[in-house]
Amino acid sequence: MGSVARPARLPLTGRCAMSHVMPKPRPTRVHSGLWALIAVTVVTFALLRVPYLSVPLERDEGEYAYIAQRILEGDVPYRDAFDQKPPGVFLAYAAAFLVFGQSIESIHLLLYLWTAATVLVLFGLVRRLSGDWAAGFASLIFAVASVDPRLAATAANTELFMLLPITASMACLVRGLAEPRARWWFACGALAAAACWIKQVAALNAAFVAVYAGVVLFRRGGARASLRGLLWLALGTAVTSVPVVLWFVLAGAWTSFVDAVFLHNLAYAGNPPMQEGLDTAIYWLGRQVPSQAVFWALAAWVLVVPRSADPRIRRLLGFWALASAAGVAVGFRFRPHYFVQMLPVLAALGGVAAGSVAQRLWARSRRAGAIGTASLAGLLIAPPVVANWETLRAEPDAISRQIYHLNPFPESLEIADYIRRTSEADDTIYVVGSEPQILFYAHRRSATRYIFFYPLTGGYPDSADRQRELIREVRANRPRYVVVANLRTSLMTGPETDTYVFEETLKILRGGYRLEFVVRPHAGDPGFDFLYGSEARRAAAEIEQQARSQPGLVVYRRRK
Repeated sequence: MGSVARPARLPLTGRCAMSHVMPKPRPTRVHSGLWALIAVTVVTFALLRVPYLSVPLERDEGEYAYIAQRILEGDVPYRDAFDQKPPGVFLAYAAAFLVFGQSIESIHLLLYLWTAATVLVLFGLVRRLSGDWAAGFASLIFAVASVDPRLAATAANTELFMLLPITASMACLVRGLAEPRARWWFACGALAAAACWIKQVAALNAAFVAVYAGVVLFRRGGARASLRGLLWLALGTAVTSVPVVLWFVLAGAWTSFVDAVFLHNLAYAGNPPMQEGLDTAIYWLGRQVPSQAVFWALAAWVLVVPRSADPRIRRLLGFWALASAAGVAVGFRFRPHYFVQMLPVLAALGGVAAGSVAQRLWARSRRAGAIGTASLAGLLIAPPVVANWETLRAEPDAISRQIYHLNPFPESLEIADYIRRTSEADDTIYVVGSEPQILFYAHRRSATRYIFFYPLTGGYPDSADRQRELIREVRANRPRYVVVANLRTSLMTGPETDTYVFEETLKILRGGYRLEFVVRPHAGDPGFDFLYGSEARRAAAEIEQQARSQPGLVVYRRRK
């Protein structure tokens, strides 16, 4: 009979460290199967990502890419380009551009390398908690789930980037509870803070780490031990955070930074009606069922069935799941990519469940173990592949259309190419809407720091002031091109929207611009046509007269 590999379980609560040393496993049978599982995970990880490597950037990716591009040109985020996300993701994109060049592929390649690092950290974390088999299956679940288009996880968004420091901070927490040394608490705090500088909602995971560590250390060594550990956590947080704060203070961008990342973000997170939030959550969860239901079932089994896992492991992962769920639900504005925050703990729980089954089967016989492992792996891989098969087998532009529907992300490449070929390097562009990917592709500076319109059209208390700031900047910078994106998802206008920015933009266009071309949805086909000359003039007139029923993009060029 083969023994189970590394069934170690660390004491996550209580007053003492490990009271005994687990016996070393006999490696022959289990380790051969485990290496096979790891090989399947590596191959699956790569194959599921190849189709998405060249998919055109969506809006969030476009804004991060543009800001990273401008950082490399000497600009400062928030002061020179408004965005409500913390600066970590901009720096990650800038690093990708320095290493791989400025392209769609470099952004996605960085994401894949980053996610691979997250898989490795998750493997180490779950291995320490529940053994090799749990770690192997947790890695497989995460490798599959973290590229699910139903979670919008094919895009290089902040949620996927914050998972690496979140998971690493959890790994340091577990090490610190087993080996109460200052270095683990320091690293835990530094990594938790790094996650917060990628996306604000990571603060809930950081708070969970601090509270859990404080409670366990108090139970073990009293108030002094708890305070000592929390002070090291705080020191790690400061070491990560102080350089970020100094960057914006010394660059003269502190006020803009606070306004965008904290004040506007709090206004954005204002709760919608509860029923609206619940309906949105139910809709997106329903969309995830075909690919994610198996993972949910395994995780629920560990959390609900008392004997499914060590109580200490269930307690830790259960509280981690609550903290992650709270992060998803902040503001009650559910988006598909928000659910990505749940993936590490979901994978850890699923790995514990599948790993316990595999352990029992390998303990029974080598044949049972091999068949069981292969069956479990197939059960985890098949639903996401089958559910997303049409997307996986499509070309990059078609994938973009399937995921993002009638959004002009593939067309942005052609629009930007035209602008780049017919303008000078120091010319500016004014995008009326939220299509910052055009700025990135064209490698042209925005005529205004407002590279997307949502802060202007969302009915916020300061929207009117922001609109007037934008118009002043546009008039001062005299953009070579104006791209008007008359698309609901790009403008997000509502009854509360101040129309000043649109009225003033129309005056600017009539005073010195001529129509260049129109990009209009193709009748009966989920794509866009490029219209020029008299056909473009007719389409532009229809768009202007019937804004709601005639979506499209109109490109104007400044007259010489």
